[in-house]
Amino acid sequence: MSYDFQQLSPHDLEILVRDLLQAELGLLLESFKTGRDGGVDFRYARGPHNIIGQVKHYVRTGLTGLMRDLKLEAGKLSSLKPSRYFLATSVPLSPANKSAIVALFDGGIDAPDILGQDDLNNLLSRHPDVEKKHYKLWLASRAVLDRVLHSDVHTQTEFQVEKVHATIRRNVRSDAYPRALETLEEHGVAIISGAPGVGKTTLANMLLYAHLERGWEPVVIRREIGEGQKLFQRGKRQIFYFDDFMGATFLGDRVSGLIGNEDRAISDFIEMVREAPNARLVVTTREHILGQAMAASERLRQAGLDGHKILLRIGDYGLGQRAQILYNHLYFSDLPDSYKDVLLSSNFYLEIVRHPKFNPRLIEWLSSYNRIRVVPLGSYQTFVRNLLKDPSDVWMHAYQQQLSDAGRSLLLALYSVGGKAEGTLLKPAFRKLHEIRASRWGFARRPEDWSTAMAELANAFIRPAGRTGFEVLDPSVIDLMNAVLRHAPDNAVDLVLGAVDFSQIERVWELGQQEVSDIKVAMAHAGAPVAEAIKLRLERPSRLVNYSNGAGMLPLTAEARVSAVVPIADALRSRVMLDIATFFQNALREEWEVRDVRINDGVDALRALERVLWAPLKEPTLIAELTERLIERAEAGCRLDELRELVIVLDLEGLENKDTLEALRNAFELARASIDSEISDCTKDDEFKGLEEDLELFASALGVDVSEEMERLEEAMSQYNDYEEQRADQMMDDYRGQARESRASDDSVRDLFDSLRSNRS
Repeated sequence: MSYDFQQLSPHDLEILVRDLLQAELGLLLESFKTGRDGGVDFRYARGPHNIIGQVKHYVRTGLTGLMRDLKLEAGKLSSLKPSRYFLATSVPLSPANKSAIVALFDGGIDAPDILGQDDLNNLLSRHPDVEKKHYKLWLASRAVLDRVLHSDVHTQTEFQVEKVHATIRRNVRSDAYPRALETLEEHGVAIISGAPGVGKTTLANMLLYAHLERGWEPVVIRREIGEGQKLFQRGKRQIFYFDDFMGATFLGDRVSGLIGNEDRAISDFIEMVREAPNARLVVTTREHILGQAMAASERLRQAGLDGHKILLRIGDYGLGQRAQILYNHLYFSDLPDSYKDVLLSSNFYLEIVRHPKFNPRLIEWLSSYNRIRVVPLGSYQTFVRNLLKDPSDVWMHAYQQQLSDAGRSLLLALYSVGGKAEGTLLKPAFRKLHEIRASRWGFARRPEDWSTAMAELANAFIRPAGRTGFEVLDPSVIDLMNAVLRHAPDNAVDLVLGAVDFSQIERVWELGQQEVSDIKVAMAHAGAPVAEAIKLRLERPSRLVNYSNGAGMLPLTAEARVSAVVPIADALRSRVMLDIATFFQNALREEWEVRDVRINDGVDALRALERVLWAPLKEPTLIAELTERLIERAEAGCRLDELRELVIVLDLEGLENKDTLEALRNAFELARASIDSEISDCTKDDEFKGLEEDLELFASALGVDVSEEMERLEEAMSQYNDYEEQRADQMMDDYRGQARESRASDDSVRDLFDSLRSNRS
C-alpha cells in the first residue's frame, strides 16, 4: 500500500519515521519533543557516532514550503556536527529535488539519507511490523477509505464511513486499539465499556472500519440483539456492531421486566459468535449499564463477559496523551485559524489539558466549528472554560434515561453527603431517600435495590474510596447532580424529605442560595413536610461534617440550630417555618437556664438573627439577650478564637456602652496567658499570620497592649522561617528534579502546540 501521509499529524509522522529508521538501522534512537528542537527530532549519539534525524511534514504547502524551511535548517547543521544526517518528509521528491537539497546543505547531507514520500513507503514495505504498529497510518489512509467506500457494503447510511475516517486521523495512539483488536481476534467478542465521552464509540468504529477494509461484511444492529441472530450466516465473515447495546435493552426500570428473554438472547448470541471462527461482535456500553445488567442477571454473570471487556477511563490519559488529543483535534479540525489562535494564546491549551474534567468528547465539541460557530471569537475562551467547568450534558442523558430508580437514588444520596462517604453512612442515606422517592413518585422498591444500584454505578459514576467508602468518579458527576437539582427541583425536595442528617439539607439549601433558583420555590411549595423534615433533622444531637482528612460528627448546640433554621425560615416565609424557628429560639432560651452559651455557635446565631428581613421573624429581644450572654460568657473566660469572632460580630467602633468594652478587655486579659501556647502551636506560615492579625485586631478594637506578645510572635516566626529555609535546602535537590520534570512536561506541550502554529505556513 502506498501512503501520502496526510492522515498523520506532524507529531505522528515524527514517531513513524523514528520507528522506521530504528528498524532499518538496528539502532535505538533518542526522541525529542515536537516543536523548536534546534534541528533535531531524534538522534543516535554513541562514541564517534552522532546520527541526527529531522522530519518535515508540509502537507499543505508541499515542496515550496519545504524548501523555504530547509534554508533555516541548513544554517543549523554546522553547529550540530552530525556524522550522518537524515531528512525525512511526506513531500514527494524527485532526484532533482534531492540534489537541490544536498546543494542547500552544502554537502552536509547525502542524497540517500533524504527520505521523501516514496522512500518512506519503501521502508514501510521492508518493515511491515512498523506499519502494523502504526495502525492509524493505514486505517486512516485514502486508499483504505476508497476501498471501503467502493466495496459491496450495504450499510453506508447506517455506518458513516467518511466520518469514522476523519475520527481515526484525530486518534492518539494508545494500547486500547491493539488490546481491543487482540481481544476480538482471540475471543470473537469485544465489549468496550466506560463513562460517557471517554471514547468508546470511536474505538468501536475503528475496529469495524478495519474489518470493512479487509472485506468483512458489517451487520449494524440498531435496536436489539435479535437483529444479529436473524442475519447471522455460519461460515461467512461477518462483524456485528452494536453501539450502546445494553442501553437499548437494559433501560432503567425495564431491567427486572426483561430478564426472562433478553439476557438469554444476549448470552446465546455471544456464545454463537465465540464458537464461529468467521464471526466478530463489537459492542459498546456505559459501565453503569453493564454493571446494572450483570447485577440483574445470573445468566450474564456466568457468560464470562469480563474476559472480553476493554474498560476506558479518563484517568488513563496522561498529560502527554491529553495534549496530543487536543493537538490532533485542532490540527485536523475545521476551526478557522482565528479560533485556533484563541486556544494557543497565552498557553490556554495548557489550562485545557490540565483540567480535571478533561474529556475527549468535550475536546471534540470545542474544536468543531459547526458547534461553536455561534460563539463570538471574543467569547470563545469563556465558552471553553464554561464547557470544562460544567460538562454535565455529557452525563445527563445517562442519568435521565439509563439509570434505574435505585441508581438515581444512590447517586442523589452520595451527592447529598458531599460526594464521598463510608458505606455505613451511605447505605442508610440511600434507603431513606429511596423510600421517600418511591412513595412520592410511585415506583416499586426491591430488597436488592442497594446492590443493583451499586453494580450499575460502579466505575461509571462512582468508585471505591478507601477500604469501605465510595466517592464520585470525578468532579463532572457533582456538576451533573447540581444540574439535576436545578433543572428538576423536586429532586431537591426529595433530598430534604429523605435526609438522615441535617448536612444533607444544608447542601441542598446552599445550592438553592447560589442563584435565583427554583429550589427554594419547590421547598416552599412542598410546605409542611419539608418544614417537618428540617425540624426532625435539627433535633438530632449531632450533624455530619466533612473535613479534609475525612468526616466526623459535630454536636448540634441550641445556638447552631437557631443559626441554621433562621435563614431558611427567612427565605421560605411560611407560617410553619416561622413556628419551627420560634420553637428553636424558645429552646435556646430554655437551654440557657441549664448551661452557658456556646460562643462560636452563638456568634453564628447572632449573625443570622441580625440579617433577618422578614418582619414576623425579627427578634430584637433575643438579639439583645444573646449579645448580653455572649459578653458575660467571654468575660468569664474564653479562647482567643472565640473572642476574635465576638469582637468582629459586635462591631465595637463607636460603641457607647463602655461596660461592654471593658468586659471584652477583661476577657482578653484572661485569654492573654494562652497566647504563648498559641504561638508554639503554629506550624504553618498562615497560622502565624492569622495569629498576628488577631493580635492586631485586639489592639485596635479593644485598645490593649500586645507589644510583648508581638515580639515573641515575630521571634517565633523568624525561627520558623529559618527552619523552613534549612528544610528547603535539604529538599532542594528533589524539588529541583521534580520542578525540572514538571517544566519539561509543560515545555513539551508548549513545543507541540508551537508546531501547530508553524505548520500553517
